[in-house]
Amino acid sequence: MYQSLHGPAKNVRDVRMSHRASDIAESQHLLLELSIAEPTIQQCFRIIESTCLSQGIFCKVDGKTCSPSFLDHLDHYYTPFCKAAIRAMLVYGFVPWRTRKIKDGYEIPEVLPPGTFSWYTEPSHKTRGKTAKMYDSHSLMVIYRLNPLGGNFKEEDVHIYVHTPPSLDIMGNSILYATVTSPLAHLLTDYKALRQGQIRRSHADAWNTTAKVITEFNPKLRVEDNPSQYLMDFVHEDYFVPPSGGDTMYPPFEAHNVWQREQIIRRQFESNPSVHYPEVFALPRDHTVAQQTRLDPCEDIQFLSDKYRRDVCALLGIPLEMIHGQLHNAISNDNTKKTLASGRICSTNMQDMCKHVQRLLTQVYHSIYDEKQVTFLLVPMPRLEIESISDLKTLHEIGAMTPDMSMQMSKTLLGENHVGKKQKVQHVEQSSTNNNLNQEQPKEKKPKD
Repeated sequence: MYQSLHGPAKNVRDVRMSHRASDIAESQHLLLELSIAEPTIQQCFRIIESTCLSQGIFCKVDGKTCSPSFLDHLDHYYTPFCKAAIRAMLVYGFVPWRTRKIKDGYEIPEVLPPGTFSWYTEPSHKTRGKTAKMYDSHSLMVIYRLNPLGGNFKEEDVHIYVHTPPSLDIMGNSILYATVTSPLAHLLTDYKALRQGQIRRSHADAWNTTAKVITEFNPKLRVEDNPSQYLMDFVHEDYFVPPSGGDTMYPPFEAHNVWQREQIIRRQFESNPSVHYPEVFALPRDHTVAQQTRLDPCEDIQFLSDKYRRDVCALLGIPLEMIHGQLHNAISNDNTKKTLASGRICSTNMQDMCKHVQRLLTQVYHSIYDEKQVTFLLVPMPRLEIESISDLKTLHEIGAMTPDMSMQMSKTLLGENHVGKKQKVQHVEQSSTNNNLNQEQPKEKKPKD
């Protein structure tokens, strides 16, 4: 009796869990597709990377500036690592990285490529001891777990830098759509609906633009007539046999079968000179061409696309006007407030991202070189978009530029301060040369063997 009551319920639960697991696997592949190939997200990633890494990576060891050769090493190997780390922070919520050796014997960091692992979250008390070193703190309640899918690495060889705190079973049991744990999980449902709507619209457009011959049969019969004589084109295969010839007098056009009517029509075209000989389709008797049914998709693709772009910008911390392009509208108080708010929010988000990258670089440097006194600095590029003189006027009216800044920028545009700039540059170069002579250059830090 117990099995009869709980057996079907258990089967339903297993089927539901199987569907959830399939949805989570699909969402993970969809998330990787978004992070690698989707144009809007790629544009946001490039904006973030250019804003955070345009000034380069500044490094000091024991309070001294590193040698130029080591700075070149950082620019060559650590800058691509930072770009991949920024993408991992926004896509996974954490940065899985490991160290590898290059030909010269140096160790460099590498973010695990997309598709080489899957991830999930679980309580920390279930974690095995060999994975505890992946985290800085052993007292975390929920942690990320990796499952290697490709590549020659093990889970215990991977370091994890947490950007977004992990959650437990929040998205896996969603009533809307079971998704993998990710800061971009909300985009998956909207992106899937948008793509399916675009595909259905393309199918409808292909149907509407493809030539089709649709006929209607309207026989002109009386009650006592035999219907088979009005369908002589379909009665027997002898009606499709070509005429053997001999008699030059042809019966009326309606009395011929399908093959004969097509021959008569082609002969009429061939008797008149023309550069175009169309294909002829002779309809059976009592058949007329019907109007093709037109498919009209009901999805509002424009609304779905705009919503998707707004959500992408909101989750990645990029102002929407940077994706849509600057709109040259009339200046109003609302536009002024939106411009100020979006600029400040974007600057704050980029500064926060730079802080995370700096902490990650410090952990990487300690793991490779065993040095404690190291400082990394990333200076984000301030957001200042000037495309025309009207943009300067807009910035001045919203209070983003002081009168002194406006005067200095006007002189720069007019070319009136080149002499002073050259003198200032010479003075800076001379002072920096004197400081370099008085200050001992730090030695380049060598990696471990």
